[in-house]
Amino acid sequence: MKEAVGGISIFQIVIFFILVFTGIMCLTINHSKAFGVKDEIITILENSKIDVNAHNGTYGLSTNTLDAIKTHFDEVGYRITGSCPKNDDSTKDNWVGYTRDGKVDNEHAAFCIRANKVASLYADEAKKKCEGNKCIVTEEDFPPAVYYDVVLFFQFDVPFLNNFLNFKLTGSTKVIFG
Repeated sequence: MKEAVGGISIFQIVIFFILVFTGIMCLTINHSKAFGVKDEIITILENSKIDVNAHNGTYGLSTNTLDAIKTHFDEVGYRITGSCPKNDDSTKDNWVGYTRDGKVDNEHAAFCIRANKVASLYADEAKKKCEGNKCIVTEEDFPPAVYYDVVLFFQFDVPFLNNFLNFKLTGSTKVIFG
């Protein structure tokens, strides 16, 4: 009887460690997949042209860019969704979430982007420097430039427990000139 109880407890410990190891492996695989998808989205964005009128006068994504991202999602089988971050600063553009089909949805987005207008940042700095000399600087004095912040999601997907933790993976493109 003593050996039977000892065998059961050792068996439970082994099963526990197998589940922990499997969970860590699932997290690592999902993180690697999301990291690769994020890098590819950043590459697609950096190689695309700036489309000022694609999303209500802001620097949105063109249909060609969305098609390229959608094709990449289909190739790698990326299916994880999440909720886009809330805006923390009113001077920046809003986060826009896109589903795997290219539709705008901030609550069940496959990825989220936010365009940051570089020219407006430089114009603000130039206005501060020129106030003493009374020079007038507008955004139009600078070439249209933008960089995108990108957010993707990955999950802690343990077998039999499914996905109960959702993590965000962020990245930024280099400055893209129009």
